[in-house]
Amino acid sequence: MAQMLSGKQILSRNDERYTPKAVVDYFGPFNYDPCTTVKKADEFGIPNFDTIDTNGLDRDWTKFNRIWVNPLFSKKADFLRKAVETFNETGADIYFLCPIEYLTTKQFSSICRTSLIYIPTGRISFENGMPGGKQGKSPAFGSVIVRLYPCNEYRFIPIEELR
Repeated sequence: MAQMLSGKQILSRNDERYTPKAVVDYFGPFNYDPCTTVKKADEFGIPNFDTIDTNGLDRDWTKFNRIWVNPLFSKKADFLRKAVETFNETGADIYFLCPIEYLTTKQFSSICRTSLIYIPTGRISFENGMPGGKQGKSPAFGSVIVRLYPCNEYRFIPIEELR
């Protein structure tokens, strides 16, 4: 659970799950990530990025044409809203990783009207936010990659292609 310290949110371990490089490589390259770390942006070769300290929600995304978003899950609605606004304004190629259960919520459908949903045939093993960024166990929930798109489609991706 997130805590507050001097008005700044301190994130829990549940919020710090980093995408494995193979997943980003499958969909990339990207020129912006609004929610990452310096280390992960370098690893993924993403030249423009924001961290928790620089807050990608406050940045103008419209100057980027290939955007990868693995949001803090506690802020996924805010990041999805910003992604959809950017897509509607620019048509940018935006990929958004989220728990599969989020697709069935009223919140998701009220924000995101159309998308191409990539469904892995297994669970993605994220890296944890602890020092060393060790590969974690698959989470208790599945994840999907939502590409903002002008119509609704879905595709299955063999999990082996994301490892």
